[in-house]
Amino acid sequence: MTLATLPSGTVTGRTRSPDDPPRPRTVGPGWEVLLMPAPLAELVTHALGENTVAASAMGWTFAHAGHRGIFLPELSDDPAWPTGTTYLKAGASVTLPPFHWRLAERGGTEGWVALNNQPLSKPMLLHPIVTLIAAEMANHPLAPTEF
Repeated sequence: MTLATLPSGTVTGRTRSPDDPPRPRTVGPGWEVLLMPAPLAELVTHALGENTVAASAMGWTFAHAGHRGIFLPELSDDPAWPTGTTYLKAGASVTLPPFHWRLAERGGTEGWVALNNQPLSKPMLLHPIVTLIAAEMANHPLAPTEF
């Protein structure tokens, strides 16, 4: 993932304003995206904790349209991610919030959740955690039929 492929601070030479809408971006090259429903992503983030080595597995995270997205290296879809998640391969389109939007400043529904660590998440560390929590959510007696 290069910064050239991520949202920039300007649009056609002008500084972005708080009113700028989220924009579609082409995924890749060098990175792909895993979208998770926000409740699943919040549980995964909580399970990783903030001060653990496991927390470094999570790279940059954004929220849009009830989902949280994480950036992964290309070809991180084997093994497959659990049902209820969406894996976007290089060449697909993903809508990203403007880079200056922060989730906490936008009512907790849209924006960048985390910009610490490296941009790319570590799929070998995240996959078992996401899969376990997604299975637990699906098997919970109060779980919705789709999350």
